[in-house]
Amino acid sequence: ATIDNAIDLGRLNLVGVYGVSGDRRALLRLRNGRYVKVKVGDRVDGGTVAAISDGTVTYRKGGRNVALKMPGS
Repeated sequence: ATIDNAIDLGRLNLVGVYGVSGDRRALLRLRNGRYVKVKVGDRVDGGTVAAISDGTVTYRKGGRNVALKMPGS
């Protein structure tokens, strides 16, 4: 909330990661402004969530891995 232009509102953004290491979840902001909670294996933005770690979500889309990082990191 204190970093100007930290996220691009026209893209998929990682808002937060929570849960214990064996059962992580992430909160994502979609391009349309909606927020979704995801876990490994969930489908999002035409891809599948492959991994969730501290401050990073990796998902597989179109045969490549896409990494989302927390704003400011």
